[in-house]
Amino acid sequence: MRGQDGANGFQPHTSRRRLLAATGALSLGVLAGCVGGDSGPGASGTADGGTPGGTDRSWRTTELTDVLTEETFSIDGLAGPVAVQSFAVWCPKCQRQSEALSNTDGSVTVVGLNTDPNEDAAKVRQHAESNGFDWRFAVAPAEMTESLVAEFGPTVTNAPSTPVIVACDEGVAEFFSGSQQSAEAVQSAAADC
Repeated sequence: MRGQDGANGFQPHTSRRRLLAATGALSLGVLAGCVGGDSGPGASGTADGGTPGGTDRSWRTTELTDVLTEETFSIDGLAGPVAVQSFAVWCPKCQRQSEALSNTDGSVTVVGLNTDPNEDAAKVRQHAESNGFDWRFAVAPAEMTESLVAEFGPTVTNAPSTPVIVACDEGVAEFFSGSQQSAEAVQSAAADC
């Protein structure tokens, strides 16, 4: 089949332009989210049919390794409720979210979950130690990240949107994204479990 370019229907210049435009727009969005303030519309939903919601909950049972202690755990294996912060070490908004989570009163178990495929356990360990964060930190394996995206949508891996999941028993979870959550907000969501 012949296209407008007279060869095979493929228009490489249009595709490259669209790819570059989309990449530029995505990069600007990530940069704006990372360096922007903590205000803005938050998005929340529940894993049991809320926004965006899904049915793959294997993220709750995936075996993780705590980068600080080398112990293995799963979200469902922890005393709940569990606040899971999806983050990247390069993100200043994530840093502020971690600092807020460090003020929780113990009514919620906190897990820092690195979802950046370019970061490893050594980077995450150095980040936690240098900031004095003493809760569980792990690097999400690809299958866990896929399950999180299936459950909550791609925003769950967009570190600058400061995603936090409050996982309750019975498979129920509340997802927050778009603005930093205070310790009180996380504790309030945990109290509703």
